[in-house]
Amino acid sequence: MRSEESSPARLDPDAVAEVARFGPPPPAGPPRLLVEVPHGATRRADFEAVRRRLVGALPPGLEAYFHVNTDEGAPELALDVARRLAARGVATVVLRSLVPRTLIDVNRVVEGEVAAGMSAGLPPYVRDEDDRRFLLALHARYQEEARRHYDEVCGAGGIALALHTYAPRAVEVEVGDEVVAQLRRAYRSARYATWELRPEIDLITGTGDGATLAPPALSSLLRRSFSSNGTQVAENRSYSLHPATTGFEHSSRWPGQVLCVEVRRDLLGAPWRPFVESRIGPRKVARVARVLAACLGAELGADGGRLTR
Repeated sequence: MRSEESSPARLDPDAVAEVARFGPPPPAGPPRLLVEVPHGATRRADFEAVRRRLVGALPPGLEAYFHVNTDEGAPELALDVARRLAARGVATVVLRSLVPRTLIDVNRVVEGEVAAGMSAGLPPYVRDEDDRRFLLALHARYQEEARRHYDEVCGAGGIALALHTYAPRAVEVEVGDEVVAQLRRAYRSARYATWELRPEIDLITGTGDGATLAPPALSSLLRRSFSSNGTQVAENRSYSLHPATTGFEHSSRWPGQVLCVEVRRDLLGAPWRPFVESRIGPRKVARVARVLAACLGAELGADGGRLTR
């Protein structure tokens, strides 16, 4: 079966996302899998491209916070999974956001009050009104792009993987003007060791009230498969799907068709380092991608039809 990959490219300086398609080209039908990377602006260049467009003052050294809280390794993992599935004849589209969450978080609902225990979609240190309007416009454009791809894939009976990575430890700081100084103190070796170590893989499948929105058979297969290769896997350990996130919105619109996965960054970085852009290890990525691709392929079925509902 012929496979096709489109090269992701930023077509203009205002681009909010990169889109890459893999697997059988049309007229084979719509993609069977969407891999969304909402915090996919992981390179220093991604951050600088947006920051250059802002005119207001920002906390000094904010790029250090960017490297700590962006999902490094997620874009590389998404592309590896898509290529593996393309080899099995599964058409896949990868959507990578180019909007740095340090400036505005496209996985947050930005209207209304900030949810307790969650960072704001638009950080409080962005004060200039022109900057806020510009960033909100980027947020809105990305939401349109994401909904279009979810509709294309899930609307045709396919599934979506919302792919994230998180720092190895659950460091807690107040996101404000002093966020960089707080983070540097929090990451000092003696204090850093006191923060809770996160699971290597966390499947975010349920809501705070106990409802499950993810494909249940896929979640079960991933737990067994990761455990069998010695990877620690949990379910809803770090957090649950929250109405303040767009991940919750997509999962609610397409119940049983969307799975959110968190991967610990030290499983992908070679090594992962806070405060600077980390090198991502292809072999480390492949170890995780093999399991994800095998389980997603089983869920979708060799003929592209869902095995489970």
